[in-house]
Amino acid sequence: MMRDLRRNQRKIYYSLYKEQSADSDYDVLDTVARYSAPVEFRASLSAGKSDAEDSPFGKDVSYDRIISTVNKALPITETSLIWYETKPVLRKDGLADASSADYKVAAAPLDGLDGVRIAIKRIGKGERI
Repeated sequence: MMRDLRRNQRKIYYSLYKEQSADSDYDVLDTVARYSAPVEFRASLSAGKSDAEDSPFGKDVSYDRIISTVNKALPITETSLIWYETKPVLRKDGLADASSADYKVAAAPLDGLDGVRIAIKRIGKGERI
C-alpha cells in the first residue's frame, strides 16, 4: 500500500509539453519545444535511484529519483518537465522556460491501485530539451 504522508511531501512543479514551434520568424528549421505554465503540486520524492533489485520502470530506463503520490489525477506524462531544486522561470508569453527545469520525466508514469510513481532524470546544465 502506498503512503503519502504530508510530512514526506515536497513542493514540486510540473509543466506539460504543448508544441514544437519555430524559435524565430527567420529560421523556421530551428524549432524549440514549448511547455505550459508550471503548476505546483506536493508529492513524496525518493532520495536517489533504487538498486538493481528494485527497478519498477525496467532495467533500461535511466532515472535519478522517483516521485510518488496518491494523486492519480496528475496529468504528468513522459514529455513533462519537473522543477524541485529551483523555482520555474516564466517566459514573456507566460509559458515555462524549459531551460530552467531541473528534471525531465524518464518513462511513462506507473499507475498503480493506490497511486502513481514517476521516474525523473536530472537535466544537465546546458542540455537542450
